[in-house]
Amino acid sequence: MTSAGKGMRGTTGSLSRDSVLLFLASCLALYFELVIIRYLSSEIRVFAYLKNLALIASFFGIGLGMILGKPPAGLKRVFPLIVSILFLIIAFASPLRLTHLVFPNDDRDYVMWGEIASLHSVPWYLQQSLLTLMFLVIVPGIMYLLVAFFVVFGGIVGERLTRLSPLLGYGINLAGSLAGILGFTLLSFLRLPPSVWLLVGFLASLPFFIRDRRTILAFATIVIAVAFAHPRTYWSPYYRIDLKELAGPEGRNGLTAYLLSVNHDYHQMILDLSNQSVDRFPQAKPTRAAYDLPYRVVSGPKQVLVVGAGTGNDVAAALRNGAFHVDAVEIDPVILDLGRKYHPERPYDSDRVTVFLDDARAYFHKCRRKYDLIVFGFLDSHTLLTSMSSVRLDNYVYTLESFREAKALLAKDGALYLGFSSGRSFLGDRIFATLSTAFGSTAHAYFIDNEQSGVAYIEGGNVNSAVIADFPEVSGEFQSHMSAITLATDRWPFLYLRSRSIPLMILIVVALFLYVATGVLKRRVPLGGLRDPQNFHLFFLGSGFMLLETKGVTELSLLFGSTWIVNAVVISAFLLMGMLANAVVAKWPVPRHWAYTGLFVALIAGMVVPYSSLAALANIEKVLAATLLVGLPVFFSGMVFSRSFAEVAEPSRSLGINLLGAVVGGVLENLVMIGGTPILGVLAVTLYGVSAIGLGGTSLGSLIFSTRATRLQAAETTTEI
Repeated sequence: MTSAGKGMRGTTGSLSRDSVLLFLASCLALYFELVIIRYLSSEIRVFAYLKNLALIASFFGIGLGMILGKPPAGLKRVFPLIVSILFLIIAFASPLRLTHLVFPNDDRDYVMWGEIASLHSVPWYLQQSLLTLMFLVIVPGIMYLLVAFFVVFGGIVGERLTRLSPLLGYGINLAGSLAGILGFTLLSFLRLPPSVWLLVGFLASLPFFIRDRRTILAFATIVIAVAFAHPRTYWSPYYRIDLKELAGPEGRNGLTAYLLSVNHDYHQMILDLSNQSVDRFPQAKPTRAAYDLPYRVVSGPKQVLVVGAGTGNDVAAALRNGAFHVDAVEIDPVILDLGRKYHPERPYDSDRVTVFLDDARAYFHKCRRKYDLIVFGFLDSHTLLTSMSSVRLDNYVYTLESFREAKALLAKDGALYLGFSSGRSFLGDRIFATLSTAFGSTAHAYFIDNEQSGVAYIEGGNVNSAVIADFPEVSGEFQSHMSAITLATDRWPFLYLRSRSIPLMILIVVALFLYVATGVLKRRVPLGGLRDPQNFHLFFLGSGFMLLETKGVTELSLLFGSTWIVNAVVISAFLLMGMLANAVVAKWPVPRHWAYTGLFVALIAGMVVPYSSLAALANIEKVLAATLLVGLPVFFSGMVFSRSFAEVAEPSRSLGINLLGAVVGGVLENLVMIGGTPILGVLAVTLYGVSAIGLGGTSLGSLIFSTRATRLQAAETTTEI
């Protein structure tokens, strides 16, 4: 009996129950994937810059669980211990000294913000070796815990999937995954903490563990422990945020201040730099002078734009210096609210200020005003744009194209001021070179703090270096390095990466993980099955789709902003397109060669017409054009997959193989650090081409295999004659 026939066995009530449980299991698998990736990156900082590793481990675990068809009995017995170790390590990473686990490159090749872990009692010449060893033990160790966790949930999905016909089961799986995304998006929107994320997930998991008292006890213990681990912490859609008041001598130069940290790293201070405050604390004058510096470049600016407005220090400086109107752009709603509540100068209460909760690039696209001064606050990010990509949240703000868009918003004799904690490093060189190239003139650069880590870059206007003589100028030093610098562009936006390369530690960790993972697969799953054309085909469909999804999320952020809601909408749209394709194939079994033709045409169109070229269109036209460029490849890819999936004998195993292919796609995504974002399209076309070749009986594979069979048959006929 075929799997479709198996899926229709039983009563309607049984089918309904299996459908509901499959929906719930699929929802939980994606929900926990989002929860863990977000929580892990907040508490163990290397995963904020290597989120792709957590995604790879999650997909591998879910795929392996589906291939096995049910949670392994031995793993299910120790599941309470696995889930407890995983979440308690994350929750108490700080006291365990794992929060600032060092990325062993000494910041020379790939910059991460925050403290650098150290072993004070160990001689300096042993520290790097020991820290590297810790990294190579702890990071893969957490990845293996993730695999074990998701094998259980993948097995639960697989167990229910085998009881339904392939297309029905796959449709329910997509719908459940969409519900998981929407559920976590809602909790993020409500700014709820990890204890609530876990409580919701564990409660929803009870139907699968209702008879397992040890697991239920572990769930309850974890929720309570996590709630106590973060008692006075704010959670925005992007960050874990901590606010601490520094009064008296602890404050900034004697000033009472609030220290705001995100994901355990210093981010900014809320300062009172009003005339009255600085008169009382003269030692705060250098800090006040740094904030006033832009207004020595542009005297008496009437219209000011501040991007990365944060808690309001730059906005307050604009108001103090007589700006008629200030547009303040900030991406994080919680940081903005804390500024409204705690900033002593109350800048956001002024009727001269208009606040925009938006991404800087998205605002540049929409803005039709001209400004006398544009201020880029210290807009350095501490997280990635999405768990599927190596691009950070702020990477597209510091590209050549971004600076050119900002330049277009300047009035005559207007100026751009950019502050950044770059110091003397390739970061400083890159910002200087990219800004100078965008404006077609040499930027001015000044150290604005005693540590010489804060640098002010100024372009446009009529900069008089003599007027700014109290800040050390380093323009000549940066200019001497320009010829050797790779500029940050929308096609290669990796501001924090020294050169077009993949950091060695990423390669080592991925190789170590894949080596062990392949060993596990060999013991538990006969890999010879991948030589079957159908499995080979499904595997590379998963690889291609992963890259297609990554390409869509990263490039659409250029059009609509790098906000959390844009990412959630885009990923949800991908699942909806998959559901639509599945429904079409269920009603009309479209030939695969038609779907492949549409897929390759759409992929090539996306490479020839990059999403960024749509920025100049009006809003409605831009949405429609982006929908076509992004939606059509996903739709045709979904048609190919659903058409193939309808014929499989073991739906759970086949979908698991497809997810293992997504793991390979996730690994290949790292090549974007070398080739830039255009390589995603090239890789997607290549992998989909391989999937077509591997498909015997249809599409391009059909042509190859049928031609071969015809030749063999002809040869046999000739022999017989």
